Amino acid sequence: MTGTDAAILALGLALAIQVFRHIRLRGSIHRLTESLRHPDQALRVNTGNRWLTPKFIRDLARQIEAELQDRSERIARQSLQERFTESMLDQFDDGFVVVDQNLRILSANRAANESFARLTGVTGRTVIEAFLDHRIADVAKRALADQTKTVETLRLEEFRTVNGERMERYLTVESAPLPVSTHGVQGAWLLLRDESERYHVEQIRKDFVANASHEIRTPLSIIIGYLENLSEGNVTNPQVAERFYRVMSKHAGRLARIVEDMLTISKLEGPSGALRSEVFDLAESAFDMVEQLQPLIHEKQASVVILFPDDDRSLEGDRFYWDQIFFNLIENALKQNDKPGFEVQVRMSSTALEHIIEVADNGVGIPGSHLPHVFKRFYRVERSHAQNQVKGTGLGLSIVKRAVEAHRGTVTVSSKPGQETVFRICVPKSGIPSPPA
Repeated sequence: MTGTDAAILALGLALAIQVFRHIRLRGSIHRLTESLRHPDQALRVNTGNRWLTPKFIRDLARQIEAELQDRSERIARQSLQERFTESMLDQFDDGFVVVDQNLRILSANRAANESFARLTGVTGRTVIEAFLDHRIADVAKRALADQTKTVETLRLEEFRTVNGERMERYLTVESAPLPVSTHGVQGAWLLLRDESERYHVEQIRKDFVANASHEIRTPLSIIIGYLENLSEGNVTNPQVAERFYRVMSKHAGRLARIVEDMLTISKLEGPSGALRSEVFDLAESAFDMVEQLQPLIHEKQASVVILFPDDDRSLEGDRFYWDQIFFNLIENALKQNDKPGFEVQVRMSSTALEHIIEVADNGVGIPGSHLPHVFKRFYRVERSHAQNQVKGTGLGLSIVKRAVEAHRGTVTVSSKPGQETVFRICVPKSGIPSPPA
C-alpha cells in the first residue's frame, strides 16, 4: 500500500469515527431531552464510555441524573407527606375539604364523605352538589372573596332520633383561603363540625335550670304564704293552724327531696362523680329499700314481692346508687297507682356476663305517647287520681337512668295500660370500668 492510499484510508477512518461520534452525540442529546421530558424514566445515557460519549455530555448527564434523583426524592417525600396528612385527617370526626376558586372539591376526608355529604364520593363535585346546602357554599365564597377566615353556625332543616326524640341538627362551618396554591390553583379549606349534641346538652341545661327554679319556687311560695298567715295572727283556729303546719311540713320535705335529687344528679354528671367499686348483694339493696318504703306501701295497701335467685346476685358497683335505683323505681310505681290489690315485683335473672333486673307492676300503666319521655328531668305522667297529692320531684327516673348508665348498663320501659308496666335494667356484672392509671 502506497503512502497516498494509507493517507486516504486514515482520512476515511477518521471521517467515519467523526460521523459515528456525531450520531452518538445526537442520540445522547435526544436521550437527555427525553429524560427531562419524562423524569420518572431512567436516564439512558452511557456516562462511563469516554470514547463513545463526549466529556461535556457525560458531565451534563451526571448533573441531570443527580437533579432527577433529587427531584424524585422530593416527589416521594411530598407524596409520603400528603398520604400522612390524608391519613391524619381521616381520623377526625369533623369533615374537611379543600376546594378551588370555583368551589369544586379537590380533596375530602372520610368524615366529609360519610357523615356530611349527601352523595357518595364528593371529590370533583362542587360544594353545593356534595352537601345540597347553599349556605355552606356561601361561607367558602365569603372566605375567598374577603381573603379571611369565616365561621357560621347553621341550623339544618333535619332531625335525627336521640333516645326516641327528634332533634334539630346544628352545623358549624369554618372556611379560610389556603396560604399557598394547592394543585396549582388558588382555593380554600372548609371545615364542617356537627354541634348538635353540644346544642342539645346546652338546651337540657337551660331547661334544667328553668324547671328546677319553678319546682323549688312552688313549695317555697306555699310555705312562705302559710307562714305569713300564721305570723300575722290571721289563723286563730288550732285545727286550721295544725293543717297549715302539716302542709308546710309536706312541702318542706318535697323541697328537701328536690335538692337531694339535684345533688345526686350533679354528682353523677360532675367530674368528681367517680363511682365507688365494691362487690355487694343486689337483693340486699332491694330488701333495704322496700323496708324504707314500708309506710308508703302500707298507705297504698300494696304489696312488693322480691324474686331474686339464691345465688349469682352479686354485682361490682356502687351500692349507694343501686339503693337510689331500687328506691326510685319502687316509689315511682307506688306513687302512680291507687289500684286495689296493686302489686310490685322486683325480679332478677342472670346470664354469664350480665344481670337483668326488672321492676314490674300491674297498675294503671303509662300511655305510649309518654314512654319516650319518662326519663327526662322533671317529666311527670300526670294522673287524674293524684291531683290532690303533692307531686314528686320528677327527677327519680332521671337519676335511675344516669346511675344505670354510670354502671355501663341500659334501662328501658314498656307498658300495657291497665295490665303491666316493666322497667328493665341490663348491667354487666363488673359494672364499673377500671379507673385510669
